[in-house]
Amino acid sequence: MKKFILKSLSLAGALAISSVFLTGCGSATGTENLIRVGVCAGPYEDMFKEGIQPKLEEKGYEVKYVDFSDYVLPNNALAEKEIDVNVFQHSTYLKKFSEEHDLDLTYITEIPTAAMGVFSNSFDSIDSVAEGSEAAIPNDDTNLARALRVLEQTGIIKLSDEIDKSKATVDDIAENPKSLVFKEVNAEVLPTVLDSVGIAVINGNYAISAGLDLADAVYNEQLGEGYYNVIAVRTEDKDSSFSKDIVSIVHSDDFRNVIEDESKIYKAFNKPADYDK
Repeated sequence: MKKFILKSLSLAGALAISSVFLTGCGSATGTENLIRVGVCAGPYEDMFKEGIQPKLEEKGYEVKYVDFSDYVLPNNALAEKEIDVNVFQHSTYLKKFSEEHDLDLTYITEIPTAAMGVFSNSFDSIDSVAEGSEAAIPNDDTNLARALRVLEQTGIIKLSDEIDKSKATVDDIAENPKSLVFKEVNAEVLPTVLDSVGIAVINGNYAISAGLDLADAVYNEQLGEGYYNVIAVRTEDKDSSFSKDIVSIVHSDDFRNVIEDESKIYKAFNKPADYDK
């Protein structure tokens, strides 16, 4: 199966190249049962391939994948009908991005999700983090706020009680007893800075993609509502046949058997509330 790789390109350039590659392949060109799935680096492409694609093919669909290198291009590509589905983001990010860019996107189901982890090559535990250590966190607004909430879960910092914590910034830290110095970094780059910082708060998919073991994190996030990854579509396709088929597969025993397989990484993922329904 041919894979289209979109790496570090400008938005316009990437979408132009996508259009060339995908001419004649997308559902918009008349191939009704083709589903083009946008993914980012990490385990969710594998989850879709292993847990969803086989059942879609049994229903008569063809599935193709388009890889993106950041968290911006997949939603724009979905809105522009370059792809039909994407799977890489949590619902809070989807909602915020769609509002900021005036995109009419929605999600059809949550999926098991690799939590953020606090990783360190210097310290064995949160308690052992030295005073004045540098802490690397994502630089996009949604995941930056999420990383700060993860650090608050550990007890190493405290955010102000007067703020909306879904929009927290470094300026909203009320208590920082270890005087951590914060370094904001592109989310996908965080695994590469571990040797130069004390701790790094890394999205689970990027950690896995970089070969990190979630079990080696000094702390793993406890996911809350809005932070499970989702399968997103254009709102106009929310009630389409392919959307309904994807949802039914995600809530099937066949999908859960893949997730619960002891030989796969998904077993340790956080499960959404309706996982067993």
